[in-house]
Amino acid sequence: MKDDARGTIRITEERATGRVGFARTASGDLLPSVDARTATQAAAKAGAYLDEYATAFGARRGELRQTEVREARGGWTVEYAQSYRGVPVFAGELRAHVDRQGDLTAVNGFAVPGLDLDTTPRVSKADAAARAVRLVGASPSDKRTPGSAKGLEAVANDLMVYRMGTTRGVEGDAVLAWVVEVSNRSDVRETVILDARTGKKINRWSMIAHNLSRELYESKLAPANLVWKEGDAFPGGLDEDQAAEVAGAGETYWMFMNTFGRDSYDGQGAKMVTVNNDPAIRCPNANWNGVSTNYCSGVSSDDTVAHEWGHAYTEYTSGLIYQWQSGAMNEAYSDIWGETVDMLNDRYNETPDTKRIEGDCSVQSPPLISVEITAPANVAGPCEAVPASGGPTFTSEVLTPQVVVGLDAEDPEVDDVPTDGCSPFSNAAAIDGNWVFVDENLNTGCGEDSLAAYYEAVAGNAITAGAEGIIFGGDPEFAPWDMPGATFTIPALQVDGDSGTRFKTAGTSTARISASTTNTDESYRWLSGEADPAFGGAIRDMWNPNCYGDPGKVSDEEYYCDTTDAGGVHTNSGVVNHAYALLVDGSTYNGVTVPAIGLDKAANIFWQAQLEYLTPSSDFADLADALASSCTDLVGEDINEVTLGQSATGGSQATPELADPITTADCAAVDKASQAVELAKDPVQCNFGPLLAKNTPSLCGTGFTSKVTWSEDFEDGLAGWTQDEDVVYADEGATGIDWVPTTSAPGGHAGGVAFGADPTTGSCLADAEDISGRNGLISPSVTVPAGTSPRLTFDHYVATEAEYDGANVKASVNGGPFTVIPASAYVFNGPGAVLATAEEDNTNPMGGEVAFTGTDGGEINGSWGTSIIDLAAIAPAGASVKFRFDMGRDGCNGVDGWYVDNVKVQVCEKNATTPTPPNPPNPPAPDEKDQTRTKVKVKPVTVERGEQVKVVTVVKSRAGTPRGEVRVKVDGKKIDTVRLSKGRAVVTFKATWKPGKYTVKVTYLGTDNYKRSSDDARLRIKG
Repeated sequence: MKDDARGTIRITEERATGRVGFARTASGDLLPSVDARTATQAAAKAGAYLDEYATAFGARRGELRQTEVREARGGWTVEYAQSYRGVPVFAGELRAHVDRQGDLTAVNGFAVPGLDLDTTPRVSKADAAARAVRLVGASPSDKRTPGSAKGLEAVANDLMVYRMGTTRGVEGDAVLAWVVEVSNRSDVRETVILDARTGKKINRWSMIAHNLSRELYESKLAPANLVWKEGDAFPGGLDEDQAAEVAGAGETYWMFMNTFGRDSYDGQGAKMVTVNNDPAIRCPNANWNGVSTNYCSGVSSDDTVAHEWGHAYTEYTSGLIYQWQSGAMNEAYSDIWGETVDMLNDRYNETPDTKRIEGDCSVQSPPLISVEITAPANVAGPCEAVPASGGPTFTSEVLTPQVVVGLDAEDPEVDDVPTDGCSPFSNAAAIDGNWVFVDENLNTGCGEDSLAAYYEAVAGNAITAGAEGIIFGGDPEFAPWDMPGATFTIPALQVDGDSGTRFKTAGTSTARISASTTNTDESYRWLSGEADPAFGGAIRDMWNPNCYGDPGKVSDEEYYCDTTDAGGVHTNSGVVNHAYALLVDGSTYNGVTVPAIGLDKAANIFWQAQLEYLTPSSDFADLADALASSCTDLVGEDINEVTLGQSATGGSQATPELADPITTADCAAVDKASQAVELAKDPVQCNFGPLLAKNTPSLCGTGFTSKVTWSEDFEDGLAGWTQDEDVVYADEGATGIDWVPTTSAPGGHAGGVAFGADPTTGSCLADAEDISGRNGLISPSVTVPAGTSPRLTFDHYVATEAEYDGANVKASVNGGPFTVIPASAYVFNGPGAVLATAEEDNTNPMGGEVAFTGTDGGEINGSWGTSIIDLAAIAPAGASVKFRFDMGRDGCNGVDGWYVDNVKVQVCEKNATTPTPPNPPNPPAPDEKDQTRTKVKVKPVTVERGEQVKVVTVVKSRAGTPRGEVRVKVDGKKIDTVRLSKGRAVVTFKATWKPGKYTVKVTYLGTDNYKRSSDDARLRIKG
């Protein structure tokens, strides 16, 4: 590939396949042996290149069909779609780019290699549609804004080859699938991918992305609700929200039309339809549902309206899938076009809008807060927290309230729970004068019509009880948020679900709360949604995403790695937003100086990338290549200044002025922006790695020795163990799959093990071949030993179908029923997921149970690890216990199974002591202590003199969690000495020294069991 090219060639690997994802040259030709001066010749040149190199991208040449040749800025784009035996490949697209000189400058896209599968579906199209509708109706993806599930239908249903792991960028198998779009043409629009052989869900995501012809409807999209159409008097009888939505649609249309020649979102003049005050949306919010943009009252500012229409333009150009990095790019592009419109028009022009200061947060943004439970010790530690956007502002003043879990009567009419604050509190006397903790209840919203009303109703009950502040425990499925739209008269915040569990475990606790950022930049520039009253202020900061807890670069600790929020689309969008803002205004960030190229050039380059290079599964690395290639395309080409014209109804046709031409220096700036935010860097902190952690901790601390009271190594097979099973379709002739002994375990594991299979066979058709069932391997009776820290340990290897198949351990105490050992009883490597339920079409009888499920991240296999269970959490000493290792499956499509070995019951015994010698013994020699590692982080790294600085220290050891104290010094001056809590300490102080650079050194002072260690970090104080 490189040998046949002229010039320097850059090749980027496609993460999901390991094949070429992007090949480009800035000043050369990928195929100089073929000329191309016309569109026909460009297509021929691209075809000749793929004749030779299609397999390098992952496709056999015969699988690629040319679908379009179109004139683009600086040349031609030739598009190809991949298919296999006449069946389209999902997201299988390649694009070749030929410039006006005839040089093939880039080829990029995604293709699935090595296809070999049956293309005859066993599940009918109608059955797939019905299953998809039923699945979405049972549990809409967006639990944050659940809408009515009425009126759902399959509006699109295509048979395709789907490569699992495509959007996440990991390996996976290719399967024949039905790709179904389910919608009610209002607040629900989802893609559901079902296995065409079995009908099982493979993947799913929400598509609701949070000649000018416009229509505006009130409340719902129905002829009787039309209140304004193109040509009507403006604003006429429209209210403020309605007028803003009409104007915003017009400004978006004319910005794209005047600047890029794009006639509406589909490029063919599609009508831009808006629904105001849509009751199907859980307010405050807005969305694009594939038919119309839809808004709540108070959510209609210029950048918000343009943001929603931006999703429509993305859908009809790059088609970025709304998951993982491609979904984050989808969100970011909407933010980018929304902010671009905001900078151009003369509405909602909040001032000042001067260029922002690097590293500072806007005074218009709510401060980030630091929340820590300080007592009792068993729940102490930091919390992930977000302040309410509509409540009193937190300051650097440290609050140390007592927090009481609020108890209220359950009300069957709103199906609430006794800790959600929907009813007056029964423990008001305990709450009076303290803060109250409540569980967020988005399922019913206390029966209120909107989220804002729900939060305010709960706050009202808190105030009546005398609470001085309120903490909401967030839904475990979501990160905490700022509860937009609600107005609180007492301090209010929300913590993550895990922290909420700790508050509830304590009942009454003490917290430490303060602002962790100081906002000093007065500019509104690069804030998103700042003019929407229902949001109570901006919801994102494109210049400094960290100010809202979003990542500004890929390696930031704020980078979102969880599967919730479709893989962090609303958080990780901050990386791309930041790249655009840096490119427009310029700055030095992450050690990289990015020259400013201005709004006109940046917008043209990002649009060229969206239109010509990005494909549905593109990721951040693809974006870096796309921006670089787009800039090269536009060097020396005429580009327009970004303009939307002016009119009473929002924008107008205008003849744009030519912008300054893009130069090679601008392209160097594009590369610098990508480098600064690390577009090409993998998010290694996500550790899409082993399902089971390695580095198993020591079972007993120093001064104790572990004693094995019972063990099983399966070297004699399964002797002494019994089995049971639960076969779902036994009446149809189906049978279970017994546990078996084997000496052929994967992962290089020697000796005999027990194996519960998760085979790739089955039918999922409720017949004799359907393998839905549970098979249990039951231990002999074991006595729980007396002593310190009784533990059950076992080595295991997990590789099952994620969500549907899985394994767990159950216990029977003193002859009682077998019950699942909860995740909270695991000291190390507990089950990390809950299996899909019957309502989610899972026929596994273990559905809804906590379980080990899936494979190692980024892999199709598992790996060995050790799990440790605290037996004291499930049975008292002396109790007779049986353990049952359960392997559960649905009807088909397994992976491998569950391998188990070295099952042991152990207890810690104190070492024998020797008589005290006449003279005190020497302290332990250094090599008798366990090594520790101290890691320190200063937040923020740069502060104004007099501002607060937070020093976060984590001390780790392979032998356990170190205790003791850490000492903090700044340039040798002692600041504080504090005690570790679960290996972590936080020290806050004011930076009172003169401007300059300082070294913050933290020393862990060690104990009799742990060695001292230290780390330092830099602090910069500005004048």
